[in-house]
Amino acid sequence: MPSPRKYLVPVDFSKGSEAALSHAIGLAREDKARLILMHVIPAAMVYPRESTNFDFYALLARDARENIARLAKRHKLKPGDYRLVLLRGVDTADVIARQARKLRVSMIVMGSHGRTGLQRLLMGSVAERTLRYARCPVLIVKK
Repeated sequence: MPSPRKYLVPVDFSKGSEAALSHAIGLAREDKARLILMHVIPAAMVYPRESTNFDFYALLARDARENIARLAKRHKLKPGDYRLVLLRGVDTADVIARQARKLRVSMIVMGSHGRTGLQRLLMGSVAERTLRYARCPVLIVKK
């Protein structure tokens, strides 16, 4: 018996990732697939000074969970309609591709910021790098 299809949707709360989520919801309903929403917290932001007892990662994770819940509510998703994965890492594209392999997803559905020129040169494209690293199909949805 073939395993059920799973779609990994990286969410960074941008318009592009919201468009990708909308598209993935439609695909998942059509294919009776599972949705996995993923948010990557940049590891560079997770290291506060050593002298503090403040858990910065926990705060960022809590905010991400709240934002995902609001996003899911806007898209009429119930908690059982998706699974949430929160990770931290330096190279977001690599984290996404590794998680896709680990979860054996059928496809990654992600948004693109649509940067061009100097902005793209300076910031790079997470979507483009994910496409290079991933071993499964990657659907890039422009905002």
